[in-house]
Amino acid sequence: MKPSLIKNNKQVIHKNPWFLGIVVCIFVVFVSLSIPIEKRKYGLSQRNLTTDYTGLLPERIERIVKVGNRTELQKIVKEANEKGQHISIAGLQHSQGGHTYYKDSVVLDMKTFNKVLEIDKQHKTIKVESGATWEDVQEAIQPYGLALKVTQSQSIFTIGGSLSVNAHGRDIRSGPMAGTVREMTILTPTGEIKTITQNDSEEWMKYVFGGYGLFGVILDVTLELTENDVYTIHTEEHKTHEYEAYFAKLLRNDDTSMHYARVSVAPNSFLNEMYVIDYIYTGKTDDQTPLKKERGARIGKLALDLCRQGGGVEDLFWENQKLLIKSLDGDEITRNNAMRGNSAFMEFTTPGRVEVLQEFFIPVEQFEEYMSDLKRFLPAIDKNDDFKIQNITVRYAAKDNYTSLNYAKEDMFGLVILIQHGLKEKEINNAKAIIQGWTDLTLKHGGGYYLPYYPYQTKDQFRIAYPKWEKFQEEKLKRDPNDVFQNIFYDHYF
Repeated sequence: MKPSLIKNNKQVIHKNPWFLGIVVCIFVVFVSLSIPIEKRKYGLSQRNLTTDYTGLLPERIERIVKVGNRTELQKIVKEANEKGQHISIAGLQHSQGGHTYYKDSVVLDMKTFNKVLEIDKQHKTIKVESGATWEDVQEAIQPYGLALKVTQSQSIFTIGGSLSVNAHGRDIRSGPMAGTVREMTILTPTGEIKTITQNDSEEWMKYVFGGYGLFGVILDVTLELTENDVYTIHTEEHKTHEYEAYFAKLLRNDDTSMHYARVSVAPNSFLNEMYVIDYIYTGKTDDQTPLKKERGARIGKLALDLCRQGGGVEDLFWENQKLLIKSLDGDEITRNNAMRGNSAFMEFTTPGRVEVLQEFFIPVEQFEEYMSDLKRFLPAIDKNDDFKIQNITVRYAAKDNYTSLNYAKEDMFGLVILIQHGLKEKEINNAKAIIQGWTDLTLKHGGGYYLPYYPYQTKDQFRIAYPKWEKFQEEKLKRDPNDVFQNIFYDHYF
């Protein structure tokens, strides 16, 4: 009788739902933990070829200098003037068009120049060296109940890098990032150290912001801060033709502080559907809630990798995204945490392919017509194509009066687009042709494109999008007569 009972017990255990559930859970956990979160391999290298986040523009440089102090920097710049050397400036190298290096140049690695120098709680400012990241700043100001006025969605970038590209973010009330800098110390191309403000008669800020490292080294900046407000998250789904009216109403209502939107690139709802996320003032502030850490990167990466296959999976992913966003409706979040999105789950390391960003700006009142034209230009189904659009997010970029190479000549929507394509010559040329066509379409609607990314665009397109390019070049030649600060970006467009 005993052997028979043991056999029966085994059958019962195998058929028990709890047992099966545990097995499934163990399997899911095992698979999740097995998903690699690899970092894309790029960066500064003296022996091998240097590259940036795309890896598309490899180049050999002369040497790398890890920045120690201002005196050392001054000496390097003055020597470069005397010897005819070129200098490039690098932070974390998230720009994608060769902005941080140049053939045979001396590259200043600014990552070690990262001290928080002063926090003034009463006047809500912070003075910080340019190699610090936005995460460094958030960690320093969070205990004071303070927060940044403008920054990108992720906090992984250096301050010097973000100002050099005049980045913008989700805040719809504070204008461009350049407008939040009260004071700045720079090392000019001739080796002088200058402290400058927005009222500087020589207008240094106008060229340093959005100057892509061509007008000197940003040493430190004094940034304006605000309260670490608590917001209620509000989400809605819309058709893309409804968005323009929705945003106009939103902008008139001062209750909303931050906002962004995401447009569907799934085949069944391609460029027809979108959802919005608004951050609404609650009247509360917070100096206790800790800064959030990145969680769920492996699951997020698994979902995104499946979505990258396109087709029906992309439709399923979009429907799940809408459910996820809807689940956030009514939640509360601090301003600091709303300004530090996840990033590790987006890492893309498939051999033979690259994932790059492009951003197109379009006047606010042109959005509906632009999206209609875009639907006719882009295929809704790209499952079997080499050129794939992974996602499109929408940000508001208020008119910018602070910079020379100005991407927001009026109030604009910025469409941030994640694109994947192959690395063979014909695949890169195919991507270039599509993006150039997309750029023409954008220019036709009075828009433009952002310059921190790989330069698929032609020189003629650049000159239409940035009509002040001649003045920018004139000032570059005047302030840097020996052409000390150089990079691949400048070489491509000027």
